[in-house]
Amino acid sequence: MSALLFIFLSTLLFETPTIEKDRDRWKPYYTDTAPAKTADNWFLPFDVANRKKINNIKIISIFGDHRDSYVKGHIHTAIDINPAHPKAKLVNVYAMANGIVCSVHLGENQRTVVVKHKLPNGLTMFTTYKHLKEVYVGNGQNVDQNTKLARLFTPQESKKYGGDYHHLHLEIRKKFDDYGCASWLTFNNKQLNERFYNPQVFIKEHIK
Repeated sequence: MSALLFIFLSTLLFETPTIEKDRDRWKPYYTDTAPAKTADNWFLPFDVANRKKINNIKIISIFGDHRDSYVKGHIHTAIDINPAHPKAKLVNVYAMANGIVCSVHLGENQRTVVVKHKLPNGLTMFTTYKHLKEVYVGNGQNVDQNTKLARLFTPQESKKYGGDYHHLHLEIRKKFDDYGCASWLTFNNKQLNERFYNPQVFIKEHIK
């Protein structure tokens, strides 16, 4: 009997979380408010010489590859990027277009800001900025491309967490019904394509 109880409790404790099971834990961090302005002009999320020139960022990790961080085997829902030529030791992160901050969640090496955007065709989409050392905005705040959202870790600060967090994890989202947890609980292409655009493709199409 005790062996069966142990197996049952172990199953509960070590059961792989899912988007459907975890989403409600993150809902309190979400503010459902419409942006004041339409997102009709897009920029790179860093203070670089030309925020319209794609080669001013360097891609460290691509969209859609498999990961062992967070939960083993999840799919990378973003691209990891840095400025190609940082202007300073502290790298600031800016909103990519007009929008409103709808979620600030997680902590330590995973601080995350999500911006909700209204497109010219009336549709809604989201940009997510993760691995932030400091956050300078709050829920319900309207932003534009000149709004400093946060700053990244320096390589030295990142060492506290294993030395691999001094970059921007940038997601381009179709929707935010998961309230953030799909970032680490996406395990197949159906889940990936349901909620995320490939940021590399999005940047090429919208930043010109």
